[in-house]
Amino acid sequence: MSLMQNIQLPNVSEIAPSGIERFAKIDELIAEREFPLALPMLLKMLQIDAKCVDTLNRAAICYFELGDAATALALLQFITENWPKKSIYWGKLAEMRQFTGDIDGAIANYKQAIKVDSNNVLAIFKLNHLEPFKRESKQVSRLRKLDKAGKLTGRGQALVSSTLGQIEAKNGRHRAAFRHFARSKAAKTGEFPLEDLNNQIDAQISDFQPSNGKPVTEGEPRMIFVCGLPRSGTTLVENILSSHSDVGSIGESFALSQTVTAIGKRLTPGQNRWQWLKSRTDDEIAILREYFHRVALKGLPNEHGVIVDKMPLNCLDIGVAQMLLPDAKFIFMVRHPLDVGLSNFITNFQDGNAFSQKLSWIAQMTHEVYRSADDYSAKLAGAMRMQSFRALVENPEEQIRRMLEHTGLPWQDSCMHPERGESVVRTASSLQIRKGINSKGLGKWKTYEDQLQPLLTALGGQEWLSHWQTIDEAAAFS
Repeated sequence: MSLMQNIQLPNVSEIAPSGIERFAKIDELIAEREFPLALPMLLKMLQIDAKCVDTLNRAAICYFELGDAATALALLQFITENWPKKSIYWGKLAEMRQFTGDIDGAIANYKQAIKVDSNNVLAIFKLNHLEPFKRESKQVSRLRKLDKAGKLTGRGQALVSSTLGQIEAKNGRHRAAFRHFARSKAAKTGEFPLEDLNNQIDAQISDFQPSNGKPVTEGEPRMIFVCGLPRSGTTLVENILSSHSDVGSIGESFALSQTVTAIGKRLTPGQNRWQWLKSRTDDEIAILREYFHRVALKGLPNEHGVIVDKMPLNCLDIGVAQMLLPDAKFIFMVRHPLDVGLSNFITNFQDGNAFSQKLSWIAQMTHEVYRSADDYSAKLAGAMRMQSFRALVENPEEQIRRMLEHTGLPWQDSCMHPERGESVVRTASSLQIRKGINSKGLGKWKTYEDQLQPLLTALGGQEWLSHWQTIDEAAAFS
């Protein structure tokens, strides 16, 4: 049975404008992640025109975001069968299959996308991750021609350069690979607002104090926030925890960041979030908590008593989560900063993470994230666990037992095998997580030691690295 059949959908006539304005309204709702509101509007439109590809595509997005991957896949299959010359939809179908763990199906669909459009660089980029190209293959020759032609958009250049970097790295040509990765990052636009972040953390250190408010209402899920720098192991921990029968996951949810944005709109000039939150009544905090849950759970029925929220940079907003959800638990991932820095630099993020464009920015972000984490760790005591990635992959059973104890969950053997889960994995770690818990991610930075010297210098050299190692060692034994 489709998950959507269990949901009470709102009356379309009450929320949808008529005529041509509907797509604009729907796109606005999708951008705001209001999928339960967008979907009924789309279904109403499909009653009028069941073969409108734009409507079908948007409906597939909504179904997938609402947890009904089967219906989403069926819609995209229908689209590709009826519009087989549209390369973009073959790519979307492939991506969705990859997220659900159907790697063979994803490979076949990416190949079809490239067959339809040999210049579909996104499909080429993603296919190479699943089925790496040989250095002398026709695909790589095509990529080199596109690279030299100089006609790509910034996004296209980033994808082509990143793919060439991965191919060179696979062949042991690491200097050439790093040059391609650097070119990929240089092709992207975006700024890293260091001053704003610095001011935000200054305010946190100065004004944040944990809430002693009422526990969450009976029937509300208990939240576990898994966070840290991107590429620090958050996806692994999410999948370990969500392998437990009592735990569900909302993945990389925007619920906390949207709640923080809503708070930001209510601040008076010169006021920070902590000052504003301190003056709220219990009823006002309850309204904010209800808003968080509505965005986090997308209006869907919740089958689990414990929910994992795994947005890495939620680590900067832990305090807001604690003030709204006093029963929440937090796991902050501690992974070698050079491994994290390298992984961020060579990963082509589709959206966000602008700090990853420059090694100096990665160093600055690392400093700020750890400055924030040090403060939260001291103030939140038993609610926050610093989790060593190294210790987790080297001694998984002991570390998983400690994580479960921290989060108030009984031991289950299933947590030792996150690769066996059926959850959708939508992050850059989707392939790694399917390989189970392993230590292959340790020490990769050593291959690029010369190229990463600017990162090490910006971090503060060996002195700062030694300071980080004391944090990691303490986390390993906590």
